Amino acid sequence: MDHASVIPACTQQASPPTSPLSPPPMWFNNDDIECPPYKPPALESPPTSPLSPPPMRFNNNDNECPPYEPPALESPPTKRARLGEQDTTQENYEILSQTGSSLFSAETNEAQTPLSDTSGYGDTEEARPIAHGKPEVWAKLRGGLCEALPYFRAYKGSLHSIDKVAAGFLINKEASVRDVFGSQVIISSVGGGRVRDAETNKMFRREDAIDDALNIKAIRKTHQNGSLVAVVADVWGEMQVVQAGYKAVRVWRVRLEKADLGKPSWWADQRSQTIMTTDGNETHSTAESTRAPSTECSHCNISSKEIFKTGWTCLNHTCDGFFNFAGKKDAIDISKLTYTKAFLSERTQFQGVVPSLMPPIPSSEGFHGTEKVLRRGFVCADCGCCNRRHFWNRWFCENCGFTLEATMQPYPDHVLEEETSKFDGLMSRRRRQNTVNQDDCEVDLLATRLSHKVIRLMQHLSFGRYKARQYFLPDIDGNIIGSFTLFISNPHINSMANGPNDLHRQLELLDIGLRRNPAAVVGHKLEGLTRHFQQNFGARYKFGVSVQSRGFDGAPEVILRALHRLRWAGQSAVKATTQMLAGRDCGPNAPPTESNDFNELLALGFMEDDRINELGPTVAALSLGSPSVMRFRPKLKSGLDESVSKSSNGKFFMGVLEVPMKHGDMMVMHGPAIQRLCEHAVEPMGGRRFSLTCRYIDPEKMASDEDRQEAAVKGAIPEYSHSFAYNGRSLRWA
Repeated sequence: MDHASVIPACTQQASPPTSPLSPPPMWFNNDDIECPPYKPPALESPPTSPLSPPPMRFNNNDNECPPYEPPALESPPTKRARLGEQDTTQENYEILSQTGSSLFSAETNEAQTPLSDTSGYGDTEEARPIAHGKPEVWAKLRGGLCEALPYFRAYKGSLHSIDKVAAGFLINKEASVRDVFGSQVIISSVGGGRVRDAETNKMFRREDAIDDALNIKAIRKTHQNGSLVAVVADVWGEMQVVQAGYKAVRVWRVRLEKADLGKPSWWADQRSQTIMTTDGNETHSTAESTRAPSTECSHCNISSKEIFKTGWTCLNHTCDGFFNFAGKKDAIDISKLTYTKAFLSERTQFQGVVPSLMPPIPSSEGFHGTEKVLRRGFVCADCGCCNRRHFWNRWFCENCGFTLEATMQPYPDHVLEEETSKFDGLMSRRRRQNTVNQDDCEVDLLATRLSHKVIRLMQHLSFGRYKARQYFLPDIDGNIIGSFTLFISNPHINSMANGPNDLHRQLELLDIGLRRNPAAVVGHKLEGLTRHFQQNFGARYKFGVSVQSRGFDGAPEVILRALHRLRWAGQSAVKATTQMLAGRDCGPNAPPTESNDFNELLALGFMEDDRINELGPTVAALSLGSPSVMRFRPKLKSGLDESVSKSSNGKFFMGVLEVPMKHGDMMVMHGPAIQRLCEHAVEPMGGRRFSLTCRYIDPEKMASDEDRQEAAVKGAIPEYSHSFAYNGRSLRWA
């Protein structure tokens, strides 16, 4: 159907079905599909009955669908899944298959009965359709789906594209009238702004689809390219009547055809291979080359297929005859339009090899272990579950427990040197572009961004073998609220026994328990993990992410050596800050003149392309491995008069300080008001980096006696580790 014309569609949406028959992304010949999610059980192995799998490959025909919701099982489900059935247990995503597609426009009435009430199936157990088989690939969580599959990585959307070509669709709960979900054909809609009805709490469309929207352009390009992943085979437009009081809106329709007809569709009803529609129609699928007749419009001279039982109408939304039905438009209830059997029975022979839905098992052979390609998830070879990567040194199946080792290799010195050389060049260019060194200001050869209007006080320092640069941050009245000190390492410091080089190598090869932890919508199917890997030592640090914590008495030597190094840096920076501000009235937010010894250390591991947006109340940090950039910017509520960032649409101020951090460098932030008035972020710029960050966690501010007791025990420094004490030159105090 790659010869078909592309015509936009007008639609209004019906109430979303309550029991999605709509799987997510699949390889199909896609014909506009947008279907609801179904809820299958949590499984030890893939479900045997869900009728609504997630991502699948189709020859794509305008499909924009969210994920479906399957039930939670201890073992593969054997009970029949009823169309439209709501289930509050865990939802799974299941992969259908590959398809090709077509696009079209149409009018429909979206203010209608949900799919579950018009499915044509009764409420009895006997009436529920039984799935033909079980999915080859499936997922419990959206994160597993997106991390493990190369053809679907839309964490929030329903369409994933690669190089502006549609690659995968996720079908969930938002369905429209005349949406079709069958064993070989799927029809759905894309486009039109959705809003939530205040009374019904249901989503409905209020705006026309935008022809130049990225998702529609991706689908059309897929059609033009004849892509294997998602081929747009035809396009047409329809109108939909929305909620009472709103005008009809225009959307795109997509028709998906299954590409591989050589194997049965596992999600099809065992009792008959049928196409199930939201208006209750069922049409037996066929491999015959049936075609709906086409007629050329007398107004626009463009041919449109006769797709409705009511009769032919022009499907070109720019034409005066669009959805006119030979002048009978006003007499026709578009909410009751149904597709013809000929149109639903059309099949297009797919040319080419249909790839496997199962991605290859990841292998670290030939890699160092932290490359971007290895930080992704995997599909379990035993149960087919899509998994996120939780652990620093292995992949682990969240369903059956299968483990795949991912042993880290030492990061080559020459690679680190090349990264650092490129980084230095980039920082030098940034320094020039940001005009850090102005004629009337103190010369600064370190910072790559420096607002002299905000930061007016700074000093050069020496601590042992370290050179250091200290910046003082003010509040709106110009009073100093704290300092930021960067200890700049060098090859001599790095190469000393038990210095940064040795610490870095030990962290690479030692399993200290690094793992990613839930950071957003914890426990939900959209749960997100931190980008970086974490392990806490000492007193428990609570900063929005729950991180596993071990006491210092069980910490490896490398952690304790880093702790003592950072203790020295913290004491040195605080002392220098106090001396600099002696005799100066800094107001109520003045930084303390002393600090407590650290009783907590958070170890972070960064792979290629990882990011961390906020460090929290950091006191001191040691950077090991690949270089990074640290940035500060005032919070909007700080009242500081600083330029607003255009890229953030006025939500954030521009940065006032940016400094490079390289292997062996340490930084210390001193002053609690810094965290209240400023935001800080770190951007890793290489393939492997560790950050060891220390704080003092005040037991007196903890909520319970149990927490205070735990902090006292876990935060106690082992007596033997005092031999690791550091003074900036050697391992023992002079």
